[in-house]
Amino acid sequence: MAKKAKHMKLATYLIENGYLTVEQAQEVMKEQEGSGAKRKERFGRIAVKKGFISENKLNQAVLKKEREEFGY
Repeated sequence: MAKKAKHMKLATYLIENGYLTVEQAQEVMKEQEGSGAKRKERFGRIAVKKGFISENKLNQAVLKKEREEFGY
């Protein structure tokens, strides 16, 4: 398996690895940008809240992403 680029955005990683569709990611980003809050809600939290990915799958994906990026 080819090594992933360092610090790939979570959205890109989730799409490329089949966890989310492009449309789902766009919907999450739209909500993230439209929140108007001083501090944006995290991408993964919104995806879970919308039911696009389970919290367990999100945690597995983040761990896998980190392992690929940092080699541990």
